[in-house]
Amino acid sequence: MLMNYQFSNSSMLQACSYNPEARELTVTFVNGRDYTYEDIEKEFYEALIGAPSPGKFFNAHKSGLVQK
Repeated sequence: MLMNYQFSNSSMLQACSYNPEARELTVTFVNGRDYTYEDIEKEFYEALIGAPSPGKFFNAHKSGLVQK
């Protein structure tokens, strides 16, 4: 089941979706670009959507993400 989230509190991120079966996270930036990352734990997705500043959270962790 694909999990979708729309950010209302981010000037950098527009939305994201998480596929728990494939362990893939797709992030949509406000400029409309989508990037998909693989081997993502559900806890990372939950932390991203629950972060006070999703953009700062993503930037702090993006170097460890593997882009598909």
